[in-house]
Amino acid sequence: MADLFYCSFITIMGSFLISLLIKRVTGIASISFLLCGILFCLSGFCCWSKTVELVVPTWLRLGWLPFDLHCDTLSSFFIILLGLICTACALFSRAYVPHLSGRINLRAYWGCLFLFLLGMLLLLLAGNAITFLMGWELMSLSSFVLVGSEYQKKKTQNSAFIYLVATRTATMFLMAGFLLMSKQFLDISFTSWSFSEQATWLPAALIMLGLIIKSGVWPFYIWLPYAHPEAPSPVSALMSGIMVKLPVYAAIRFFVFGHLTCTWLPFVLLLLSAITAFWGVLFALNQYELKRLLAYSTVENIGLLFIAVSAILLSENAHLHNIAQMALIAVLLHTAFHALFKSLLFLCAGSVDFSAHTRDITKLGGLGKTMPITFMTFVIGSAAICALPPLNGFASKWCIYQALLECSFGLQNIFIRAVCLLLIGLLGAVGALAVASFVKAIAITFLGKPRSAQVSTAKEVPLSMRCSQAALAVSCLVTGVFAPKIVTLLEPISVQSGLGQIDNQVFKSVPLASLGCIFLGLATFIYFSAFRKKPKSFTTWDCGFGAASIRSQVSAGSFGQPIARIFTPVLQYHLTLDISGQDRRHFPEKIIVEPSIVSLMETKLYLPIALLIQKFSQLLAKLQAGSIHLYLSYVCVALIILLVFGVRL
Repeated sequence: MADLFYCSFITIMGSFLISLLIKRVTGIASISFLLCGILFCLSGFCCWSKTVELVVPTWLRLGWLPFDLHCDTLSSFFIILLGLICTACALFSRAYVPHLSGRINLRAYWGCLFLFLLGMLLLLLAGNAITFLMGWELMSLSSFVLVGSEYQKKKTQNSAFIYLVATRTATMFLMAGFLLMSKQFLDISFTSWSFSEQATWLPAALIMLGLIIKSGVWPFYIWLPYAHPEAPSPVSALMSGIMVKLPVYAAIRFFVFGHLTCTWLPFVLLLLSAITAFWGVLFALNQYELKRLLAYSTVENIGLLFIAVSAILLSENAHLHNIAQMALIAVLLHTAFHALFKSLLFLCAGSVDFSAHTRDITKLGGLGKTMPITFMTFVIGSAAICALPPLNGFASKWCIYQALLECSFGLQNIFIRAVCLLLIGLLGAVGALAVASFVKAIAITFLGKPRSAQVSTAKEVPLSMRCSQAALAVSCLVTGVFAPKIVTLLEPISVQSGLGQIDNQVFKSVPLASLGCIFLGLATFIYFSAFRKKPKSFTTWDCGFGAASIRSQVSAGSFGQPIARIFTPVLQYHLTLDISGQDRRHFPEKIIVEPSIVSLMETKLYLPIALLIQKFSQLLAKLQAGSIHLYLSYVCVALIILLVFGVRL
């Protein structure tokens, strides 16, 4: 079993070196990428229900820094997910990446992609703080380069910089928490850490802060809608499918396995996660760029995941292990299922960009006829993320609802019980807005008529891209139908966390297999009864205006406008109307309506902070005047201050 991990590391490092040396790298790199995914899956399956210690050779160590690598069932679960998404992205990349030639440096892209995989694998296998931080940094910095692949564009540069600032801030808080924990226990190994004492609550808060910044929990979500749209689609699939889930893995590893006893930290996390879920789906509904819409949807689902993590911690503190167990199942299922359908949706968005050369929803339309496979797989992914049975999103969100319902009745604190009960209603509203968001994405992108000339010439993507999308779409259906079986397979993680064996009653009253058969029957009936028939054309009354133009279709802005007007204070919704012409009141010659949305957090919090830092930096720049006499005076003043404080101490 350990040999599989060694093979994975050797394959990644060999692929990294090959990527830097070979000129035409895409063919062999995509095969190596696929091999990495297969090795990850095999490693995870072989280590299931076991603990494997990996011995790092002395010559690979960096001086005295200890490498502690081991794999347990929790690590295996996330490594299998990483392998599945890698496999799908590798199939997709074979035909997708060449069309980026000339826009990105392919050698740098593939090299950083393998470093990205190496960082995530190191993080999942880390047994101490040093190894974890090395994987964290490798993952963060390589993904920063991948986000900035098209560095010639100013927009990409800004997005990559915002992402870099977020990762540096997260690392700062994470390192501070690790230092305090190592000081508390005089050890950097995770097995010796416990968060049951009050002295560990401050480092727990710092670690949690670093994790939620990296995940994109409100109010730190700002980097996601900037980074995801600029990254190539396979990278976006990996980032949204796996990378933003690794802080969830770390939260389970540190606080669930470490038995966090702090009561206020889970409650604060619960409130922030609830705001995150609603905030993310609200902005998703009002986006006009497909990948940006998916990025805000990721914000929503990260909120759902941390709601379930909060439920675990609150229930465990109240010694309600059955509720904590249900919430743990919800976290693991939604982590896995969201990785599948969100990766599918990002790859479909990449297919749209590949064929139509744009992701702007206002310019798309009619792709359902020219790209039927992409259309079908996008619909399946959208149905899964909207929690429609029997797809996997229904099963995982059902568990989250069940966990919150049990918390609202089982916890002792009446205030927290009321909050959990209110969250059920909030999640209902979030689900409704999610349905509206993806109805908009499907209708405006794939239905109707093309809204631009470049979209009218779009055609279906190559076979390898279609196969990766189809495989993920089938996995969304299969994992949804067999969700009860998957729950039983998660029992080793529950036992490892100290919550005991799983009492699989959560899906007892939900006939997922029957729903799956009904779904397939309906899909087959609709296909043969509707789509196999030749459409008929009819002439309808046109009110004397003639044939309707393309502009008469429902637009992306008009679809979400009612919700945007309701939440204008939050969305900063503004409508610019320009009517021109000599007699514009009666016979306007040109009408332009441009809606705009700006994040309230961006304008009221982050922009003032950025301006303050800029002014402070300009002030510091004045100290660097280029005068040697001025620099010597700085040194003299610093020595005097040190001497004065040294004498007093």
